Amino acid sequence: MNKCAVLLLGLGLLAGCAPGNAPVEAPPSAADAGADANALTVLSADGVTIHYDDLGAGEPALVFVHGWNCDRSYWSEQLEYFARSHRLVNVDLAGHGESGLDRSGWTMQAFGEDVSAVVTALDLQNVVLVGHSMGGKVIVEAARQLGDRVVGMVGVDTFHSGGRETPRDRQEEVFGQLAEDYAGFIANFVDRTFVEQSDPAIREWVKADMAAAPYVSAVGARRASGSYDATAVVASLDAPLVLINSDFLPTDITQLEANAKQFEFLEMSGVGHFLMLEDPETFNALLSAVLADIT
Repeated sequence: MNKCAVLLLGLGLLAGCAPGNAPVEAPPSAADAGADANALTVLSADGVTIHYDDLGAGEPALVFVHGWNCDRSYWSEQLEYFARSHRLVNVDLAGHGESGLDRSGWTMQAFGEDVSAVVTALDLQNVVLVGHSMGGKVIVEAARQLGDRVVGMVGVDTFHSGGRETPRDRQEEVFGQLAEDYAGFIANFVDRTFVEQSDPAIREWVKADMAAAPYVSAVGARRASGSYDATAVVASLDAPLVLINSDFLPTDITQLEANAKQFEFLEMSGVGHFLMLEDPETFNALLSAVLADIT
């Protein structure tokens, strides 16, 4: 398997960041936007407690969903910026951040229900879902559950392989390596998700954060993501799907254009997988333009 294929597989199985059990300092580039003072909770469909922030005002409401083993702090560079003009909801999925770890069945449907529970509890009617990495699959599943409440979906460095299920033999290969040397595998993987221009301080923070992830929920979430094929769900949705991806890896645009009823693809250069942290000014401008088009 060539290096590009290995990294694409890794993004399918591992892309994201991790809160972990050990304390880790916030990303040097991410200012504290005071979100914790606004933290609220709701129960997901299976009874797991979901933490979220509810900030700002204005429509459409933006619901931010992090990647694998991430938490809502990874959107810190977006909170103040978008809360000036939009109601902004920032969610910790089950097993991530401050949300509950007591999930017995890790599935994309269950993660979608985490988002649906928050949107329903707040009675949001005009929503744009924004999902990073694994969060891309979560938001399309949440959109399927929420129906007409969702007016748009924005994937952030996600669906590089078009949203397909990861072949089982490749999944097991990665899980075997994770079981053998969890921290070592993640450190190597994270190094390859950044580019030469990336801020080394952000890279080292992500590396430490991912290595501190709870192993059980990490594996459960990755199996859920790897086994979820978003193709049929994407094809069923009327709301537009927009990707803002880094060009450090190719994206299977053809697969997405063939299935999504409304699809747009935007690319950022000079950044790796964590583009919203690495170049928030460009990312925020692109997301603002997307929102203007959607609304």
